[in-house]
Amino acid sequence: MAQFGAFYTDNLGTPLRVAQVLGLTSTAFFAGKAFNASFATTPALLEAPAPLLARQWKKQFDADKWLAPAVAIFSSGVFSYIAYRDHAWTKTSILYATSSGLLLSLIPYSIFLFEPVNQKLEAKAQSLAKASLTDASAEASVAKEETTHGLVDQWATINLGRAVIAGISAVTAVWAAVDRTDVVPATLKFGSGANRM
Repeated sequence: MAQFGAFYTDNLGTPLRVAQVLGLTSTAFFAGKAFNASFATTPALLEAPAPLLARQWKKQFDADKWLAPAVAIFSSGVFSYIAYRDHAWTKTSILYATSSGLLLSLIPYSIFLFEPVNQKLEAKAQSLAKASLTDASAEASVAKEETTHGLVDQWATINLGRAVIAGISAVTAVWAAVDRTDVVPATLKFGSGANRM
């Protein structure tokens, strides 16, 4: 630990500080993006007829499918290294390890909860690819929870859970980064004569 003025700081060094900022930023970005997909984008998509909805969902899914694993692996690697580098069982180390663990939990969360819904929606997109985009009766004989609308709604609910996990991870990592700097109480004394030094 180095002492600078009235603060104790742990000097991480520029490369590690850049990685820390990228880890924090990418985690917060992913949390916001996932929340937006569930809270704002999906309700708008659900207004479309099934064939159009299937195509729109597929386009959104294809654009974002590697984002969550990339953010989870990169940011959790950064946070794990910082936790490892810190003194064992300090609050900062525990917070970074927690943040890393939360990010890594997104991988099994996605595999076990998302993948079955993703596979059904990809099959819907393929089966409805030839249907007219405005055909509102394309799924008239399908059970409500198995329609494209039902599956996209289910997908958005599961995705909201992913946004919450990523958001908690981002807040935990920010807390660890902010907690790293502690203010040192400073006292001011005036001395005279030989006591000035």
